Amino acid sequence: GRSKVAEKELEAKMSAVSLEEGKTVEFSDLYAAFNAFSAAGSAPRPGAAAGGAGAKKGGDAQKGKGQQKQGGEQQKKQGGGDGKKQGGGEGKKAKKEKGQKPEKKAAAAAVVDVSILDIRVGKIVKVEPHPEADGLYLEQIDVGEEKGPRQVISGLRKFVPIEDMQDREVVVILNLKPAKMRGIMSNGMVLCASNADHTQVDPLRPPAGVPLGEKLTFEGYTGEPIDVINPKKKLLEKLFPDLKTDADGVAKYKDAAFMTTKGVCAASLKDALVR
Repeated sequence: GRSKVAEKELEAKMSAVSLEEGKTVEFSDLYAAFNAFSAAGSAPRPGAAAGGAGAKKGGDAQKGKGQQKQGGEQQKKQGGGDGKKQGGGEGKKAKKEKGQKPEKKAAAAAVVDVSILDIRVGKIVKVEPHPEADGLYLEQIDVGEEKGPRQVISGLRKFVPIEDMQDREVVVILNLKPAKMRGIMSNGMVLCASNADHTQVDPLRPPAGVPLGEKLTFEGYTGEPIDVINPKKKLLEKLFPDLKTDADGVAKYKDAAFMTTKGVCAASLKDALVR
């Protein structure tokens, strides 16, 4: 509306200074027309202000859009990086967990009782003094094996006369690890009863008529003998406290008697140790 007023004012001023033939133009009239022209030129065109505001608004919007786009790209980049980092880390962790070997279950403690021993009935078919030791006998014992008698060394020379050893039936542990005794290999152990100070020793006797090689049994102990009793594992030492003779001289592991198909094994020493 302001520009229209200025234009009308300019037209009025210009019409006032129209050059007519023979008429003199005054300076004041020209000055007034010039001011009206300047005002009309400096007045904003219709829609110019609105256009400027729109352009500014559009520029601001475009700028905001650019900032939004930049922010989105930055967020996307950061999110992707974090996702990759997190995903990669979790993936490696999962892979590591997958690659881990399952923990081994703790092995059950091995049962150590008299059933681990292979104890059989045997007969001394030959006996002689050990050539390198005064207290030892070198014996050949028939335990029913196809390969013939076993060579066994016993420390009985100071306790049992040699004539009482010959053809004597005894109780023998067969699955001990073979060991040299004064340079000669021994492949078993003759079980004996002994008093506490080891001044009296008497080999256990099986009942008469038991087949040679028969395996002794113990009521309540049904496990199988292990192949070899390794002395380093001290298994015999764990069993010895429970190997004794009772008040009748019957050999027992705890409360279980040394049993054969013909009855129990016994010794002349009562309430004694069995070794």
